[in-house]
Amino acid sequence: MRKLLLILPAIIMLFSCSGVKTTSIQTTQTSVNETLKYEGPKARIAVASFKCKAAKCYGRIGSGIRDMLVDALVKSGKFIVLERGEGLGAIKEEMRLSESGYINKEKAPEKGLMEGADILVVGSIVAFEPNAEGIKGTVGGLIRKVPLIGGVSGKLKEAYIALNLRLIDVRTGRIINSTIVEGKASSFNVGAIIGGILHIPLGVGLSKYKNTPMEKAIMVMLNDAVKKISQLVPEDYYRYKN
Repeated sequence: MRKLLLILPAIIMLFSCSGVKTTSIQTTQTSVNETLKYEGPKARIAVASFKCKAAKCYGRIGSGIRDMLVDALVKSGKFIVLERGEGLGAIKEEMRLSESGYINKEKAPEKGLMEGADILVVGSIVAFEPNAEGIKGTVGGLIRKVPLIGGVSGKLKEAYIALNLRLIDVRTGRIINSTIVEGKASSFNVGAIIGGILHIPLGVGLSKYKNTPMEKAIMVMLNDAVKKISQLVPEDYYRYKN
């Protein structure tokens, strides 16, 4: 038994130096999951399309992040989230179909019942770095020195994403508030996954980042986004009952 206890540390060190990867993410102790029991009044909100303004943000990544934020806001329980993406086009098509005469008038959707948003969230991705290994001088001091582990230097890969958000009053067009939310995640030989953050399926254009530091960075960023939006929306906008 004593010999076994002496051997175990050596085995652990062997696995640590063999390239076995874990992911460590930067987050806070509180998370959007804590608001799931929220039963107070809600604010009506809609999320517009997101623009890619970062060099490595391309294709439909903006749409994917936007869809994920919509899901995160719905799960928070603090908002009445109104569809303004692809679903709105499908609703309009359904309304046109009801007017064509093919649908029973008694069972057709009635016009003028759609709800309007009080607040519109507009966003742009200002930083998107899926694999920062070997890159110096990145935003926010992304690259750090990796300590020697058992005499062998660990390989560090980091991902970083930043999203600029503006909250606009739909009635007046005034910008209520603006903020930047970000997410960072690191992959290295010795570490642990810090749990307790929101996790939702990756949006369109982001599937290639599944099980990578970028997926974790996106989740951290979304978690921060929901908390910031909840805080920045003025209290008098929370006036709708469930």
